Amino acid sequence: MTATVAVEPPPIRAGVGLALGGGVLYSVAGVGVARVLMEARIPIAAVAGTSGGAIVGAAIASGMRDWELRQAAEEMDWGDLMRFSPGRMGLFSGDRIPHFVEKITGCKTFEDLKIPFTVVTTDILLGREIRFTTGPIGIAIQASCAIPGMFQPVKHGEMLLVDGGIMDNLPVRAVQDHHPAVTLAVDVLTVSDAYQGRLRTGAHVILKAYHTLIKRKGELQESLADLTVMPNVSGLSVLNFRDAVELVARGEAATRPMIPHLRAMLAERTRDTHTIACPL
Repeated sequence: MTATVAVEPPPIRAGVGLALGGGVLYSVAGVGVARVLMEARIPIAAVAGTSGGAIVGAAIASGMRDWELRQAAEEMDWGDLMRFSPGRMGLFSGDRIPHFVEKITGCKTFEDLKIPFTVVTTDILLGREIRFTTGPIGIAIQASCAIPGMFQPVKHGEMLLVDGGIMDNLPVRAVQDHHPAVTLAVDVLTVSDAYQGRLRTGAHVILKAYHTLIKRKGELQESLADLTVMPNVSGLSVLNFRDAVELVARGEAATRPMIPHLRAMLAERTRDTHTIACPL
């Protein structure tokens, strides 16, 4: 007779797990989502990010305060993140991203962060999702942001890493691995919006087509989340940082109506379970 060993379920983190989707500049709307959670004193238990969502996620996971997040979004510029460096594998290098991430967060490794954090990337050689939860933050985020053809991929051991959105643009399962009480997905992509009438450059067309493809793949992930917030990014540029302030505001506007529901879900999920307290 074989003995059955009972396995205790992992403790629940008493807060919200944020799954921050990619979307180039649209991902800045995730700053507004986090700011509203902080204002409502709803703890953020864990964060996962893909592409632009990984940059925002690192800032949140570092423990930056709500006003610091907004300031970072307002001051960010393309020069902080990329440089024109045409090569065989891409037009731009993202090698400025690690320095930028370390500068705004004050953290060099995942272990330095205050909140558990996962960065999602894609190994383009084997076509598999690669998640980072330990080691240097900056290089993981650089890889997650490397849109194929535009940004040069990141060599990491035997892997060649590019944008995590190819495999997982809305990293719900990644953040659920940290066992938050409630999972909130932040989906910043829309298949159709008013900005499509202003697709005047090749970069705009490439990004629009790319986002349409990965948006369709993200629908399954969205169904796994407890709640999904979809900020209205219509009419705003995916590439112009002058729209960053408005993107933050729209993230806030989309999140505020969800606060009562989030409070109720958190209370129900943590009432009779073994939980880990999370920082506010």
